[in-house]
This record gives sequence, structure tokens and C-alpha cells, in this order.
Amino acid sequence: MTSLSAEHRAAADVAGGEEVEVDIDLDTAPREVSVPADLAAALAAEPEARRTFDGLSYSNKSWHVLQVEAPRPRRHASAASPSRSTS
Repeated sequence: MTSLSAEHRAAADVAGGEEVEVDIDLDTAPREVSVPADLAAALAAEPEARRTFDGLSYSNKSWHVLQVEAPRPRRHASAASPSRSTS
């Protein structure tokens, strides 16, 4: 037995709890993470960090890369500027 997300159930036109037969193929292709240049340079400067990064799973490497590539949230203008007293 394996679970199937609501999105995939809807695409396959099956309901939750319904039993269906499926074929599952093992994906044996290597999974490589594209490391951005700035992260690669930082890892090259820290051999221990590089060894640790290289030992991570594909998912964990991807998570770290996303943290580097993700846009930073913008601050609201009033939150970024100093408070002004109105005396």
C-alpha cells in the first residue's frame, strides 16, 4: 500500500480510500544539485563545510541551495526606518 496526494488522486480521477493497481518504476538516475557560484565559493573556502555538504542527501542539499537562492522578504518602509516621536 502506498499513499497518493489529493492532487494526484484528482488527476487520476480516483477517490481517497479507493483501491487501484499501479506500477511503480524505480528512479535510479543520479540526482545532482546545481550549486550557485557564491555557495560553491564559500564551500571551497571551508573544506569541512564542503565535506558536510557533500554528505547531505539530495533533498537537504536542495534545501540549502534554496536558502541561498530565495529572494529575501522586503521590509515595510515603516519597519525599516527609525521611529519618530511626535511630541
